[in-house]
Amino acid sequence: MSGQKSVVYCRTSSDMQRPESCDDQEREVLAGLVRAGLIRAGVSGDDIVVIHDEAESGTKTERDGFRRLCNMINRGEVAILAVDDQSRLTRAANAFAFIQDLVFAGGRFLSTGEGIDTDTPGWELKVQVLQLHHGQTVRDLRHRVRRGQHGRVEADGSAGDFPYGFESYYLDPDWAAQLKRRGPKPKKGLRVCEEEAVWVRRVFEWFVAGTSIGLIARRLTAEKVAKGRRASAPGWHPQQVRRMLANEKYIGKWAWGRTETIRDSKGRKKQTAATADRRITRERPSLRIIGQELWDRAAARLASLGEKFGYQPGQRRRGPLPNPADDHPKSPLGGTLVCGVCGAKMWLRQSNGRRYYACPGAMKGLCDMTTRAPADRAERALSEFLVDLLRGWPEWMQTLYRLTCDAIRAAAEQAPAERERDMRKAAELERQIHNLVSVLADGGAASPAITARLREAEMEKAEIDRRLDKPGRNDPAKIFLPDESWVAERLGEWAGQIPHEGPGGILRLALASARAEPVITPGKKRGFVRLRFRLNAWRALAAALGDALPVESCGLWPKPSAGGDDGPEFMIDLGEPTAMDRWAPQIVAWRAEGVTWEEITRRTGLDLNRAFIAWKRLQGADEAPPAA
Repeated sequence: MSGQKSVVYCRTSSDMQRPESCDDQEREVLAGLVRAGLIRAGVSGDDIVVIHDEAESGTKTERDGFRRLCNMINRGEVAILAVDDQSRLTRAANAFAFIQDLVFAGGRFLSTGEGIDTDTPGWELKVQVLQLHHGQTVRDLRHRVRRGQHGRVEADGSAGDFPYGFESYYLDPDWAAQLKRRGPKPKKGLRVCEEEAVWVRRVFEWFVAGTSIGLIARRLTAEKVAKGRRASAPGWHPQQVRRMLANEKYIGKWAWGRTETIRDSKGRKKQTAATADRRITRERPSLRIIGQELWDRAAARLASLGEKFGYQPGQRRRGPLPNPADDHPKSPLGGTLVCGVCGAKMWLRQSNGRRYYACPGAMKGLCDMTTRAPADRAERALSEFLVDLLRGWPEWMQTLYRLTCDAIRAAAEQAPAERERDMRKAAELERQIHNLVSVLADGGAASPAITARLREAEMEKAEIDRRLDKPGRNDPAKIFLPDESWVAERLGEWAGQIPHEGPGGILRLALASARAEPVITPGKKRGFVRLRFRLNAWRALAAALGDALPVESCGLWPKPSAGGDDGPEFMIDLGEPTAMDRWAPQIVAWRAEGVTWEEITRRTGLDLNRAFIAWKRLQGADEAPPAA
């Protein structure tokens, strides 16, 4: 297929691996492709796309290179995807689904080190077996790491779980020599860090004396107290102080293994409570920092504050509230446009009748993005560009629509079988729920395991019931898919509404991302803004067509990406270099050749003062200004 590329993907799991590992993988993959006759020997960088992910776990899908690869596949740009072995691509439980989607999009997958080729019959079994193997490898590694940590905790050593006020140290005097040798690492112990323990005691004393947790945090910040080895943000937060006041390790009671980490199919992690048999509590009086009387008084005050201000039965759960400007935008780009320097959301500001988007960090002196984006010009430029682009029905959007149609047809074909599976699963869950309720009714209410299993079964059945009631699964034969000319016309009509929209309308919907970068000439403090943005093509297609398609089609339409990277990146400059900026490099070169200022002003058309300032900004040299 024209426009498709061959892609080599390489990954290292940790920054402790050799930095040349990705290069080694690339060399092996290219050699395997040459042997297979899929590329010629002596291939250059122009012939193949190489994507690297370094120090990234294979259980995660949120990797920069992997995300770029997924976007290329979604756009139908990948003809061949080659890896050294399948675990470099992913160790998660989605390997087979990912490769199946690649093949569905017209691509071909090869694992040169394992002999997998999706053009060879039977590849599905190999991929699924290796998926199970690589997933079990990760679970075995997790088990071995936990087993080692368990042993260190039982021996009152360091498992890396010590809070502020403690530090680890090497037990062996020749630890430096052991680190240089091959073999096990030297063992570490734990001890009180007196420099930090002084502040721990002071926090407890302040709190018992009646000082609020918020004021304690502000005092620590004002005193510029270091937050310890794990700190990543400046200043103390009240929650950090509260966790300190409730941490029993400060009275020598060390609990370990209360939670375990679990992952979903995309590699996202969360902590869950561990079973009682996997938890350990050690008494370590030598590590006690806070006396018992002071601890008891602090615990009593914490309990009193919890009863007064803590969560009450029936009360809405607390947590970070959404930014009202995100839900009710007052400008087309506020919160959508981000700073190209620090990544913060840029918001609309007004001054002397001028509207502009500014980085909040720059206004606080935390970001160097002092260049502001003129609001009227940015909104007008983006609107005009998107209208012209969508009315032109670009080739990459045509490809995306074809892939969408293929996905809808495939979903329609699978719908009867999926519905049958869901109905069987729903019946099985109904039977399980009935049995669990019977057990609880007979006196099993004291079992947390039974209660938890009942809750899981009810949630799973509710999700299946929602799928069974979803429109479009009952009669896939009624699927209607319009031709591309009709789609192009509808998309053009939809795009034509962009210039007339209100805040938070079509312009925000059409943009997947928008970034404002400063373009500043050397020697100057401000310049103009360059916008880099991508179109969320899935959302644009769904918004333009969704209300015109039958219900059966809408039920199978792929869910639009909330912020997906669905198209190529575009760029718009909201300004241009001045005549002085354009001529500055040439003026520097002429001066180096000995050209006179009089001749320079004649060649450039600049007056003498402006020509000299342009030269000085770029050159940065000390030279007396020329005489007029």
